[in-house]
Amino acid sequence: MFSIKGKVQRGLGEAHKTLKEQMPYFEKVCPELAKCQLGTINIRLEKPVVVVKPDFQTEAVPWHPALKLIKKGEKFSFVKVKLKVEGREAVDAWIYKAQFSPYREDPFIIEVLAPRIDFSGTPDCSVEIISICHEGMIVISDFNHRKNGNI
Repeated sequence: MFSIKGKVQRGLGEAHKTLKEQMPYFEKVCPELAKCQLGTINIRLEKPVVVVKPDFQTEAVPWHPALKLIKKGEKFSFVKVKLKVEGREAVDAWIYKAQFSPYREDPFIIEVLAPRIDFSGTPDCSVEIISICHEGMIVISDFNHRKNGNI
């Protein structure tokens, strides 16, 4: 297990709308997600998290009419964690990685599905990753930069 400190951040406010459509698909794959509120908790982490192998993922989910026509759906990945928001008890929660999320490419921000936790503002928190994980380096290649001799 590995624990990372973070701070709750304000999100875009879209997850409560989209999760209402997505959750019926998620509950079929993992009934435990039915306990989660219809919204995400966005957390800025002190250290990056890159999910290489999630606990589970969905097939392409056609949760929105446009996705049915254009992309056959959106894929989602989940990693079970323990979330402790400052001043509250730790709860079982899930890192939620949506294929088309604007946060997907930032390893310092995670979106978390959890049961309702009463807090206000942007409290400190910690995320304990239960799955096998390693602390290490993240390599972000800029092939075009190297190709042009700008190393």
